[in-house]
Amino acid sequence: MISTKKYSLLAYSLFEPMIPSILPYFSKLKQILHKTGTKTTLEEYVASFMLTATILVPGIFLVILIYLNSLLKTGIGLTVIFSILGSLIVLASIIAIYLMYPSYKVNTLKHELDKHIPFAAMHMATIAGTGVPPHMIFKMIGDFEEYGEVAKVCRKVYRNISVLGYDTISALSKEAQITPSNNFRDLLWSIVAVTRSGGDLREMLLKRAEALMDEERRTEAKYIDTLSMLAEIYSTIFVAGTVVIFVLVAIMGIIGGLPLPMRLVLQATTYFIIPLASIAFILVIESSKPSGV
Repeated sequence: MISTKKYSLLAYSLFEPMIPSILPYFSKLKQILHKTGTKTTLEEYVASFMLTATILVPGIFLVILIYLNSLLKTGIGLTVIFSILGSLIVLASIIAIYLMYPSYKVNTLKHELDKHIPFAAMHMATIAGTGVPPHMIFKMIGDFEEYGEVAKVCRKVYRNISVLGYDTISALSKEAQITPSNNFRDLLWSIVAVTRSGGDLREMLLKRAEALMDEERRTEAKYIDTLSMLAEIYSTIFVAGTVVIFVLVAIMGIIGGLPLPMRLVLQATTYFIIPLASIAFILVIESSKPSGV
């Protein structure tokens, strides 16, 4: 998470009496934090927010105050106003980060799980064909670091069974309830159902793996089509469009039709507008990327 466990515990020890009054504003994060798999409780997370805000907000206030007063020699009134505004901006940023980070973490975890599930499911089916019990399947998959978050969850399932004494169904059900990936949740519940009914686990895993592979291929094909369209848009707007804009600005600057100096317009377009537009375009590409890619 944003802070370490020791940092959160330190914060909790400092702000424990004040946490109940702040906790309702963060209540919606409880389920999201649970899905991230973090060991930090909501109370500790809120305490870490309070400690971070307590350190940074006054610190920024003093930095701005000293900078404006000593270097820029602004009046005391403006100095205080800008210092307060800067502190409020920092506070709002800290609040936004602490509210948004758990959701970001869950989405990242979902992306990592979806990326490896089709291949892990096929591997599970191969192992199930040897006749080993279900919990050994998770032990073996957990040994393959190539499966990323899927391997971590498999190791956790096997640990809960072999060390903590969970039965297979309870261990799988526990993970199915908290995983952020719908595909992984369906796979775990399917294993639970087959284990309970005594069905053919290998056959079920093969069918699930084939379905996931087909979905993966459709998703990748759709994403490639989207990238092709975005590439055409980029070449039209950012390559040809930029040349046209520069030519028009140059012509208007010569004939006197620009409200601003031509050099200023060209510099603003080159160093400000185009970079910002490119960053926005990259964000659009990233947002259109499917979770399994």
